[in-house]
Amino acid sequence: MQQHHHRRSLLVIGLAGALAATGQAYASGLQITEQSVTGLGRAFAAGSLPNDDVSAVFYNPADMMLSTGMQAQAGLTFIGISMKADNAGSATRLPANLKDVLTKPGTLPVFVTIPSFGRGHDDGGSDNVVPNAFFAMDVNDRMRFGLGMTAPFAVSTSYGRDWVGRYHAVDSELSTVDINPSLAYRMNENFSIGAGISAQYADAKLTRALFNPTTAFVKDGYVEVKADGWTVGYNLGALYELDSNTRFGVSYRSRINHSVEGDRTITDYWVPDRNGKVSTKADVTLPDWLGLAAYRRIDNQWAVMGGVRWTNWSLFKKLQLDFADGSQDLTQENWQDSWSFSIGVSYDYNPAWTFRAGYVYDQTPVPSAEYRTPRIPDSNRNAFGVGFSYRPMPQLSLDFGYMYIDFADASTDNTFNLLPAPLPSGLAIDNLKLDYTGSGNLVGIQANYRF
Repeated sequence: MQQHHHRRSLLVIGLAGALAATGQAYASGLQITEQSVTGLGRAFAAGSLPNDDVSAVFYNPADMMLSTGMQAQAGLTFIGISMKADNAGSATRLPANLKDVLTKPGTLPVFVTIPSFGRGHDDGGSDNVVPNAFFAMDVNDRMRFGLGMTAPFAVSTSYGRDWVGRYHAVDSELSTVDINPSLAYRMNENFSIGAGISAQYADAKLTRALFNPTTAFVKDGYVEVKADGWTVGYNLGALYELDSNTRFGVSYRSRINHSVEGDRTITDYWVPDRNGKVSTKADVTLPDWLGLAAYRRIDNQWAVMGGVRWTNWSLFKKLQLDFADGSQDLTQENWQDSWSFSIGVSYDYNPAWTFRAGYVYDQTPVPSAEYRTPRIPDSNRNAFGVGFSYRPMPQLSLDFGYMYIDFADASTDNTFNLLPAPLPSGLAIDNLKLDYTGSGNLVGIQANYRF
């Protein structure tokens, strides 16, 4: 596999994340915020601080002290994303006599620039269902235990094998599992703390076409990378209750160091000894994040809430993949730290019905078109959520949430070598230029039961 910026998204092979989840990231970069259907209705404003479900295990383990007794919940969120990619002038620069240059030593290249071949329009978005599950119980009157299964990171994009960007990406799929036991402890009537351990598993598959100079633009080679692995991280939280109506929270999830292993399989490539399967490994560090949340109950029916989160995406400076045949893939990463801001409101119509609404702005960590790829065509986004809870009995809550995501228009301008080392760099290069437009619709259902 050749070195180029567009394969930046190979970092997903090292991701830690979610319960059987594949989906494009819906917060910054590869983050997945959708850990609660209840939270979906208020655009996840204030995380778990509103204390309207059991998702504190993920968002802030200290918030578990806002409840008592045994609780369990499970939910599903359908995520439908449209991410249209339109050719904006992609071109390939290579020798018109490329075959002679490669097979007849001493032949001087005669360079030409031609429009890139392939279908110029595609939709890399996909439809997925992301589940969540949480459990919490009292240990004693000052301590609670919780267990969560969530999806902090994930990605899923898919294009046709004949599209103009096929040498950059075809399929990018990530399935992940994060198992997160946590404890919370009440220090006094105002202050609580919490901590948890995350055992995280990731399983990914990435594919793309390979340029064959001997059958240029007629018959492509094909490469598939699969890798998986387990790792461990942690999360911390603190809760301060100013009074019965006002509270604040701070939460932190650690950076995650992954060492993953798998295989690279190449077929139909023009270099015979590159065909076949070889093992691969990579070390990837995923970012830590810090969140602040605030909640205020105005009266018996209305409450307002908000939050801000910082994610340390500037950790991604480069990604290195090492293959058993001695080849290496070094991709320079230049992502930047990102911020997310959310506000929400809830209205208790009566003891059986609660309605919610919220707004969130998520900033992309991708700094420019040079580092935006069809695997992860990330951009800034605005999202609006609405939802409700229905309690047919005191022990049971049924939740519904909907969110609309509007992705900012964005572009890709990636240049990379089509031919592998040791052939001269720049002998055949592809410049992929795309314009992206995207939107998303998320629908979730959830049940919460108090024993």
